Formats: sequence, C-alpha cells, structure tokens
Amino acid sequence: MTALQHICDGIEKFFGVDLTSSAQHLGVGEARFQRDNDDCRKIVEWFKHYNPFPENFNLISLSNGFVGDSRINCHMTKEKGILGIKRIKGSNCQTVKFKRKTD
Repeated sequence: MTALQHICDGIEKFFGVDLTSSAQHLGVGEARFQRDNDDCRKIVEWFKHYNPFPENFNLISLSNGFVGDSRINCHMTKEKGILGIKRIKGSNCQTVKFKRKTD
C-alpha cells in the first residue's frame, strides 16, 4: 500500500465512487476513441487550410495583429535598458519622468 493510499480511499468513500470500477467510464469505448480521432483529423485539416501563423518576416503582435516597422528596436532591449537606468540613476523617484518617442 502506498503512503497516500488511505487518502485516496477516503476521497473515494466520501464521494461514493470506486475508481477501480470500469462502469464509471462507459463513455471511453471504441466509439468514443473513433469520434476523438475523427475530431482530431478535422482540426488538423482545418489548420492546414487556415494556418494561424503564416510564414512572415514582419514582427506582428499576436494580441492585436499590428505589424511592426523599422522603429521596432526590441533587439536592443538590453542597451536601451542600460541607457534608461543611467538616465535616472541618482534622481529622486518623484522627479523621474519617462517619455516614449513618437517619431
């Protein structure tokens, strides 16, 4: 008997189930497996025709579909972060201002 078997037995008794009984899982027969396989094939076929991630070399936001342009500088995250820290180092937190370039 495993160390936690008494807990499993208690849960089964409390809920009135016997997890060793196959009568509780009648829906997991051959017909169910066939239906699941058919559904899986349908989904695969749908994704073949409607690829949610087409090959694209642009930077595209997954949440809103906006396409990035030449102003995107995410490849310079570390450098931009270091510059930002240097700019505010030694400043009072009440006087620090952040602004976003809009050019």
